Amino acid sequence: MKENEYKVAGYSFSDAHDYKEAKREAETIEYIKANTDLNDLNKAIKLYHKLVERKTLKTVVGFTFLKELQERIVKEGIVSKENMPCIQIDKDEKQLRTYANSLEHEQEQKHLAVIGDYKIKLRNSRIISAFLVGIIIVMIAISIWSDRNIFSNYENKIINKYAAWEEDLNAREQLLEEKLESE
Repeated sequence: MKENEYKVAGYSFSDAHDYKEAKREAETIEYIKANTDLNDLNKAIKLYHKLVERKTLKTVVGFTFLKELQERIVKEGIVSKENMPCIQIDKDEKQLRTYANSLEHEQEQKHLAVIGDYKIKLRNSRIISAFLVGIIIVMIAISIWSDRNIFSNYENKIINKYAAWEEDLNAREQLLEEKLESE
């Protein structure tokens, strides 16, 4: 037996999670067989309907039990195969698919890891891009609605200084003109 291989009810699982789920279902099936009179077809039909309706069994071990129960009910002729509810098999994203060899499985795992890394990088780049776009929008808004720039304070100081000089010069010129007129 391989190190990563788990066996339940004649099936081999390489994933520990799937193994635990199958083992739990095998124990459930054993409990049902021990505590339910499956020779009573009414009880068998009710049990089958309940298990299919609630989707209680989800692994290959459970599906095998449901198929055996279904065939037994149909074989007895009480219910036709067309009137029996079908066994619903939902494809789970985590469900393992069959691989030609272990290399193919390893390659898919590596591929999934790379995809996960790229998804994280894409998310991070989107966050950074959104942050930078936000900064640019704020800078544009500041430049549009701001009537002042960096040099406006210095410009106002120089204008005020020259305005004061002009007033002083005008006052002196006027005093000189008055003195010249009075002489």
